[in-house]
Amino acid sequence: MGSARGCRVRLVALDVDGVVVPVRSSWGYIHEVLGTTEDSELNYSLFRSGLIGYWEWMYLDTLAWVEAKPGITRWELEEIFNQIPINSDAKKAVEILRKAGLEIALVSGGVDILVSRVARELGIKHWISPALVFDPWGRLVPGGEPRLEADRKDKAVLRLAKKLGYTMRQVAFVGDSKWDLRGMREACLAIAVNPADSEVIREADYVARNLVEAAEFIVKHA
Repeated sequence: MGSARGCRVRLVALDVDGVVVPVRSSWGYIHEVLGTTEDSELNYSLFRSGLIGYWEWMYLDTLAWVEAKPGITRWELEEIFNQIPINSDAKKAVEILRKAGLEIALVSGGVDILVSRVARELGIKHWISPALVFDPWGRLVPGGEPRLEADRKDKAVLRLAKKLGYTMRQVAFVGDSKWDLRGMREACLAIAVNPADSEVIREADYVARNLVEAAEFIVKHA
């Protein structure tokens, strides 16, 4: 988080879960559908206590899915994720940002199947999230590629800004949960949308009720 007065935003990094889509966690959504929520809670506690790393957390979560539904495929997961709608205000918010000449990226700890669909439907070129892995027959393989660690969005935003030729004084980050805190702190402008955690409210330069309100605030600092 920085001084909003000194920001000249050119790049807007959006979280996905809880910001662009209504579900707070796409990982949790699959756990609910497959009946593996108890496994999810145990795996989360192991990660937060430092007993396992992020890849191990991904492995245990996806292993629970495979054990609950042996042979589950990418196409089955896509069908499940297709039940999650994109928030009705997301398209308008993207239009507002684009009209102001701003670049938009999705920086999400959510499942890549959902994030890639959101990017495609909103016409967003740049996105990053953890990726699931499948065998040659499309069956889920426990594990994955931690292209982004959920609690290290600062690293992802730094890499993305550098790749696109922006400084962090030109970056706004929009999030809703504790997983977004490091990304919000690294960016010049931090916006919380419908925040799930009080700490997010404290860290935000601005708290918005929805994504359109967030977009309108960002444009003022472009």
